[in-house]
Amino acid sequence: MKPSICTLLISLLGLAAFAQQDQNQTDLNALYQAIQKMPSYKKLLKGDANYQQIYEDVKGKIKDADEKTTFKQLSRLIYPINDNHLGFYRTPDSVLKVAYVSLPINTDSLRKQLVQKDKNELEGIYYMGEYDFGLYTTDQQHYKMVLLKNGVLMSEIIKTPYGGYDCIQYGGRNVPYQLIKNIRLINGTLIGTPFVKSKEKSFSALAKSTENFEYKPLGQEMGYLRLSSFGTNNANIKKSEEFFKTIDGRLASKYLIVDLRNNTGGGYKTSQKFIDLFKKYKGKIFMLQNAQTVSNAEQVIIELKGQKNVVTLGEQSKGMITFGSNYGKTVLLPSGRFTFYPTDMNGIDKELAYESKGVDPDVLLDPYKGDWIEQTLEYIKKMP
Repeated sequence: MKPSICTLLISLLGLAAFAQQDQNQTDLNALYQAIQKMPSYKKLLKGDANYQQIYEDVKGKIKDADEKTTFKQLSRLIYPINDNHLGFYRTPDSVLKVAYVSLPINTDSLRKQLVQKDKNELEGIYYMGEYDFGLYTTDQQHYKMVLLKNGVLMSEIIKTPYGGYDCIQYGGRNVPYQLIKNIRLINGTLIGTPFVKSKEKSFSALAKSTENFEYKPLGQEMGYLRLSSFGTNNANIKKSEEFFKTIDGRLASKYLIVDLRNNTGGGYKTSQKFIDLFKKYKGKIFMLQNAQTVSNAEQVIIELKGQKNVVTLGEQSKGMITFGSNYGKTVLLPSGRFTFYPTDMNGIDKELAYESKGVDPDVLLDPYKGDWIEQTLEYIKKMP
């Protein structure tokens, strides 16, 4: 190779490396600035020297890092924030190809080790469809999930400073990796992921419906009210108001089952009228919740939980409560590779106590025993 060509190649490689460093640093600064604007950061971490040190450490480690490593390092700025409405992901791109990584582990040995784990331990064997996966710890703070067929890495789970778990999930179509906040094992389901510890049918989830609101009598003195969304878009607010008019003053007089399972949350613009209605209700309220009861639906439970005539039943709620977004705006980092979903709502201490932990029900229901409405009716029958 002629000296002039060799020199040119070296120069081009140097420029490429410099460009990589530059875009990594620019993305870091943009993410850091966006985080510092959030009420959750100001409430929980502003002025924290340890958090500043994380920034400095990330800054050093992304200098020559590739895209995936940069994403993992940038995610470290989000782990310490106990705000589960946050989102961070590889910007969707239809031409991206998923680059699966197979770990050099003996999957047969791993399977034998994990099958011994208790069903309530985070470690263990999980299922998704016809495939099985192994979740194992690499140290006190980190876990990996692999496909037991071939050792392909599916996710990495990190224990957070406040006792929760966050996850980097791999393999999504058009989004090869994303950060999922607040991974927890609840009744055999690794919430926030498609992985479960049992193939047995679970009755904890509420079957999907085309309508978010439903009321029906279950007898002369028993009513069933399903509230599946408190979304504050105009269409849902209108539907909720129209529905509310049909039940106001017409609820069963003695017992009311309120089903908040799989309620995706929203805001008080939709939920407040129901809260007011429940506070005036003279009968007994039995409120169903599950791990997919989220955000404003959890706020409704917290608001009503102390009433003497309210009993909550089911399982722990999601634990994604305190903060949130009024406007749903995202921040595209300068390189275009990563997207950050920030929050802009203030949180209150009463709700922060449940963040990443969820709200416990007064009565636990068995996810595998049978329909939860039937279990609730049996509970009511046995009441003194």
